[in-house]
Amino acid sequence: MLTQADLASAFEICKAQAAVDGAFSEALLKHWFQASWDQCAEMVGLIWPPQDITERITIRRDGSFRLSYQPSSEVKIYDGATLLLTLPPSLERSPCDPFLCECCTCCGLTAHYRTGGEFCEVPPRFVQAVARLFTYMVENRGDTPQDEHLLYKCGAWAFLSPELTFVM
Repeated sequence: MLTQADLASAFEICKAQAAVDGAFSEALLKHWFQASWDQCAEMVGLIWPPQDITERITIRRDGSFRLSYQPSSEVKIYDGATLLLTLPPSLERSPCDPFLCECCTCCGLTAHYRTGGEFCEVPPRFVQAVARLFTYMVENRGDTPQDEHLLYKCGAWAFLSPELTFVM
């Protein structure tokens, strides 16, 4: 299970990579580390601790829909308080469930599911991506533009890309 000791270890690796001994306050470094960790975790869907998600969804004409996160539990679709459909975490279903095809115009549908999980250890590739982003932030004194190319600019993308998941 991911622990505070794992985070502290990753923080020490990031400080060593950025060679910041005494250059900035510990509070500022921890802030930049947390921002780097959150950015990388959001990119690959590393959610810890696990969270219960309830979100509105729209069923497309072909019966498909999008979720904001990769589910780690069954996905239950409700119309108000009425349970309409339960799908496995993989979201596998028949090519066109009758419910989803007939419900293209339904309003107020919500998906309820759990995301995230317990992790035995943080992959070194992920820690290296955090270290790259953290170092980039330190080099720019935290004044880094938040644009879609940030992870490319600092080199973190190459370490994160094998971990990316796409949710349909």
